Amino acid sequence: MKKYLILSKSVYETKLALLEDNKLDEIYIERNNQKEITGNIYKGKVVDILNNGELIFVDIGSEKNALLSFENKKNIPKFNIDDKLIVQTETEPRDEKGAKLTLDYSINGENLVLLPKSKNLSISKKIKDVEEVNRLKNIFLGIDNGLILRTNSEGKTEESLLEEYKKLKNIENRINRDFEKINIGLLYDVNSILKKAESLFDDTIEEFIIDDKNIFEEIKVLLEETGKKDLIKKLRKYFKGEEIFEYYNINSQIERALDRKVYLDSGAYIIIEKTEALISIDVNTGQNTGNKTSQELIFQTNLEATKEIARQIKLRNLAGIIIIDFIDMKKISDRKRVLEEFKKYLNKDRIEINSLEYTNLGLIQFTRKRQGKELAFYYKEKCQYCEGTGYFLSKDRIILNLLEDLNAQIKSQDIKKIVIRTKKDIIKELNKYIDNNKIEYIEDNNFYKIGYKMELYN
Repeated sequence: MKKYLILSKSVYETKLALLEDNKLDEIYIERNNQKEITGNIYKGKVVDILNNGELIFVDIGSEKNALLSFENKKNIPKFNIDDKLIVQTETEPRDEKGAKLTLDYSINGENLVLLPKSKNLSISKKIKDVEEVNRLKNIFLGIDNGLILRTNSEGKTEESLLEEYKKLKNIENRINRDFEKINIGLLYDVNSILKKAESLFDDTIEEFIIDDKNIFEEIKVLLEETGKKDLIKKLRKYFKGEEIFEYYNINSQIERALDRKVYLDSGAYIIIEKTEALISIDVNTGQNTGNKTSQELIFQTNLEATKEIARQIKLRNLAGIIIIDFIDMKKISDRKRVLEEFKKYLNKDRIEINSLEYTNLGLIQFTRKRQGKELAFYYKEKCQYCEGTGYFLSKDRIILNLLEDLNAQIKSQDIKKIVIRTKKDIIKELNKYIDNNKIEYIEDNNFYKIGYKMELYN
């Protein structure tokens, strides 16, 4: 499987794509005026305290004050208005709500996660070898802060892990120094697209192709600073006349990732629907009829869908409660196999996923942590006419509503003239049912929400 990183820079935004066998697997977008903040570390100032300290509003220098909350009411730290503190954002601001904060900030590395506010040493449960677990523990027995050894740390040399630990401690020290220097604002940015590129760029990447010479040089410096100097030889400058995302067929793949219906290679398809409460994904056989028995066809379709669903969730950055309605399978062994296959693909996701199991209704349900913005945020807006429902009023309903309005207004002695602005076909129908010299019709297609506009003149 060949993997490529493609970076495109324009005056308005920077985009980073990860391709696997020429198929878009991940996409990151950074706009100059809409930067993500989840995971960033800030110096904040307490501006309001509610519910005896359970809710604290903190100014971190963004448009909306962020929220610090404490579920454990027995151990609520005491703060006063204007207190300064180090906080980390757990969620993006949404609608009228500011970002959610935590005091227990962490600093992520490739193999380690530093926990400055903790003393616990923990090792990924995915590392099963007992000797390896003990070896990793012994490397960090004498440290004075919390640390998580990620799955990637398995098999890494003591020297490389201690070197990474030193780099994370240097970041912590820089955060503490800057805390003393600034009033309020950003202390450590984890969302820079260059940092995302550096974290994705490893030995599995064939080439990293960049269309901007300044970013090309910045990436080189970043690789040197993070001990990835050997990867510099894989950097490539893009010089072709065609826009880089067009050349690598990325734009068309983004467009498909915004569609409600996604086709599989077999002719089957999945439907992705988003509501306020959850995201539902439905699997259908479509034109995939094949020569198999119906149960074999259903099983193979579901199995094929697992990989594409996992890819779409990651690509679209879907979050919250996600429910998958696979085609109903009679065999318990088939159900188990589909779940195992689905878990295998979801395990490649960089974002936390929990509670992945079948429900009593035979649906697969799980949660995916909200981190950053959905892909649709950068490409779509809610329709101002249907307000996201996907429906307009029917022609018949518009006519019935208009007739009710007209019958009420025609009887008024004070109204001398009624102007109706609506579509041509509705005017034609209305003329069949009502004839009154007070009424004047004007063809106008702009009133989608209620289908017409009525103007009254005395």
